[in-house]
Amino acid sequence: MEKVFVGVGCTPGLHPDVMMTAVLRALRKVGLAPDAVGGLATIAQRRDEPAIVLTARHHGWDIQAFSAEALSRVPVPNPSERVRQVMGTPAVAEAAALLAAGTRDPKHLLLEKLVHRDGERRAATVSIARRQSHAKAQHQPL
Repeated sequence: MEKVFVGVGCTPGLHPDVMMTAVLRALRKVGLAPDAVGGLATIAQRRDEPAIVLTARHHGWDIQAFSAEALSRVPVPNPSERVRQVMGTPAVAEAAALLAAGTRDPKHLLLEKLVHRDGERRAATVSIARRQSHAKAQHQPL
């Protein structure tokens, strides 16, 4: 089975348990287990955020980090003006998931941005993308 990629964003200082819960909730929502994940993806400014690092480490996933500029060039279904003002891109989770999956096409999102709040003022955002299928190209007659 081809791996999916989980894009994540979070408020600084988010407790790692909240990120872990958010990611597992997102995977359950699309009927996948953690072993279906090829890695986490986020914005460069959050690459070393403990909630992201510890979630990736717990599952043995790599983390890909993208610049705000790269993320801002990805069309997403749920852009946020607030995220644009704070991070310099209208989307983190959706755009990062797509770039990690090797595409900029939003039709490859299995899960659009899911927001999981910690009961205070912090939140995790999670999105899941799949790679573009190359199966059709491989089976076309010569």
